[in-house]
Amino acid sequence: MSDQADKAASPEHAPEVTVIIPTYQEAESLPQLLERLGAVRRGGVDLNVLVVDDDSGDGTDSVIAALNLDWVRLITRTNARGLSSAVLRGMREATGRSCVVMDADLSHPPEVIPDFLEALRGGADFVVGSRYVPGGSTEDGWGVLRWINSKVATVMARPFTSVRDPMSGFLGFSRELIADPSVLDPVGYKIGLELIVKGGCTRVEEVPIHFSTRTHGQSKLSLRVQLQYLDHILRLARWKYPKLSSFVPFAAVGASGVGVYVLLLWLLEALAGGLIGEDFRIVLAIVGTMVWNFTFDRWLAFWYARSQPLLGQLAGFIAVCSVPVVVNFLVTRWLIGDDFVSPAAGAIGAVTGSVAGVVFNWFVMRAVVFRGRSHERG
Repeated sequence: MSDQADKAASPEHAPEVTVIIPTYQEAESLPQLLERLGAVRRGGVDLNVLVVDDDSGDGTDSVIAALNLDWVRLITRTNARGLSSAVLRGMREATGRSCVVMDADLSHPPEVIPDFLEALRGGADFVVGSRYVPGGSTEDGWGVLRWINSKVATVMARPFTSVRDPMSGFLGFSRELIADPSVLDPVGYKIGLELIVKGGCTRVEEVPIHFSTRTHGQSKLSLRVQLQYLDHILRLARWKYPKLSSFVPFAAVGASGVGVYVLLLWLLEALAGGLIGEDFRIVLAIVGTMVWNFTFDRWLAFWYARSQPLLGQLAGFIAVCSVPVVVNFLVTRWLIGDDFVSPAAGAIGAVTGSVAGVVFNWFVMRAVVFRGRSHERG
């Protein structure tokens, strides 16, 4: 079934702002929220509202129909789910010169929308309703775990923005913020960070708000949603810092390979020392380490090339790694013959080979083995 949209009377002119409200089973709170938005409208703000509902089945459509407000339009999505994608749908359908995104659960005060618009008129690229600036606050009894979750998420967003409340879902921005909507690829329940980063926002203003605890329905914050946020942070890092996002995990995987190599040498000596010669044990440990590195490099450092043939990449990986592998083998073999350093021979050989090869390998891997673009800007 395709998406369906309730029709509302079209305004004769574009309103100053379209308020986008993504919903899922929020029918109980909608009447009060729309009443408060109506008061803002009567106070002089030229706004219309898009309620983007994920086919809640809780009577949301009946609530909107009963209110019969010609400045409110309901879009019911029947083939898509998720807050971020609902916001994107609202952005595509918006007619206002600016957009405001807010939750439907009454946690965001619509009365501050005039402050949002004043900031945008004053030159702000983006406006955030913030709990953590002077004048902002949260409801008593918010809970220690929820507070910690918010603070940790804020720290994780620090490489992208200095905004104090990047996890806020109360946002304001120009409808033309994103010239190419195809670059947007948000996951999870927060889209603000995505818009700030990919919109190239340099002037973000935070308007203080009082964040209220919901009185109807259930919170959408779950472990799955928090894991989606981690995924989102990783995607943004790869988008904004594509080369760094490739080199850092490549180096980290190389460092982990040192431990794998030493462990394999120890296991082979302990389990088959009397059956396998020293040279063969070293070769087996090197091959095992290379398979380890290849697996995690392909997943973490060269994520953009995972659609290419696996065996071809593995063969190329082994060929490129031959230079530091030879160094690793020769150093380890040389040190094994020295009684003084023999117990540490594996570690010294692995470290020497890893340090000698990490930069060389990364450049050659990108150019030859894992061809592709980590990002259009990369």
